[in-house]
Amino acid sequence: MNTTDFQYGFFLVGERVFCLWDQDIKRLNSNFLDGIDPKYFEYLANTNFEKLGDERKDVHQHAALAIRTAFSQGLETLFSLIFASVQAPHCIPAWMNLYQNRELYNLVGKVSNHESFLSLLKAQHSVDWEFLSNVVHGSLILEDKEKETSIKNGFGILWSQFATIYLQNGFSEEYNSIKHGLRVRSGGSSFAMGVEDKPGVHAPPERMVLIGKSKFGSSYYDVDQIDDFKRHIQVTRNSRNWDPEDMVWGLTLISTSISNIVSGLRIFNGAKTDEVQFYWPNDLDVFKEPSKRTQSLGVTSSGFKTIIPKEVVTDFSKEEIINKYLAGEFLGVKRFHLDN
Repeated sequence: MNTTDFQYGFFLVGERVFCLWDQDIKRLNSNFLDGIDPKYFEYLANTNFEKLGDERKDVHQHAALAIRTAFSQGLETLFSLIFASVQAPHCIPAWMNLYQNRELYNLVGKVSNHESFLSLLKAQHSVDWEFLSNVVHGSLILEDKEKETSIKNGFGILWSQFATIYLQNGFSEEYNSIKHGLRVRSGGSSFAMGVEDKPGVHAPPERMVLIGKSKFGSSYYDVDQIDDFKRHIQVTRNSRNWDPEDMVWGLTLISTSISNIVSGLRIFNGAKTDEVQFYWPNDLDVFKEPSKRTQSLGVTSSGFKTIIPKEVVTDFSKEEIINKYLAGEFLGVKRFHLDN
């Protein structure tokens, strides 16, 4: 009678528990890692960076939006690989196919807030980005120990800065608006403030103070629930300013980071240390580049929506909405006296 051995591996995705089965899990991991191309993000950055100087507005704005999209995707890829490395280094392709955006967001937040989470890390407490960088770069050994420490800490500080961007209010919403139907208007915005003489009437231009301005950015729409009415919503218009050159540097360092994560995973899955390479910038000050220009933009995000009083809302039931919708009564008006 012929017999076949099947391997299994336990792992976590966030707080969810799984068991992977395969005839050769290490080979599965190795094949998956072979398919990761870290240079892809660097290619997108360099290709579109060349077009930022094009005098045609549609060209340089499209290039900036392409860089923003690549940067957002790059951050998601980077963080997913980091947490796959600490929760399932033996089951990488399974973790990468199972994680949900909310789980990844929560894990990034836990590390940024020095909170514990279940993983294969020996230290379950006080985990920060520099600690994770030291885990990922554990096999990076240099004779110059001071340089080795600077490189590992440099990646940790970089990932911490990336985490701040990733966790920003509006980051995920903007990214979703770009990748799902391109629901954005490209181009930067100007933000100004001024004291109103009369509520609801804009202050005159000479009293407005500029608090943020950029040539590049995006505007997109989002949906907010009105008070505690689960079926009643309103649309908010949001604007975000950013500097594409910062993200070009960021994408280059994301590519480098992903290369190093893959190298660490190869070693975990059986590769010899002399068969893989780790990379870092020749000038370690490059770690500061992805945030250098954005700091001068001032306020970088805003949202505008009509204030809808709770009292104006008629809490239609699900059945009422369906019946009126099918009867052709899908639009209506409700008069409300503001002095109520």
